[in-house]
Amino acid sequence: MSDEHHEREDGGEDEEDRIQLSSATFPLLAPEVSASVFSAVMNLMVELREHPVPPLAHPVPGRPGWFSVPLARDIGLAEYHVREGEPGDDGPRIYIARIVISDDWPDL
Repeated sequence: MSDEHHEREDGGEDEEDRIQLSSATFPLLAPEVSASVFSAVMNLMVELREHPVPPLAHPVPGRPGWFSVPLARDIGLAEYHVREGEPGDDGPRIYIARIVISDDWPDL
């Protein structure tokens, strides 16, 4: 992942993605991470884009707007925040704060 500023070929700026990852999640996107873990994280992002609060998500007690949801194949658990978007956004803003991978997952 890069923090560089990108511009489109037509001179406009790319829109900011409405799903943001905390820096704590970046190691799970590194090339040396197993394909199972990487695909579970990508699956989470696709799921949240379609359904900000998927059926298996649970609210985090005492933290309004925060949810936890299991990753695909029970690899681990993600905790994230959902905030309503601004007018013109394509959906709510989502901040994935942390992803915890199970200690007993075999191929880390």
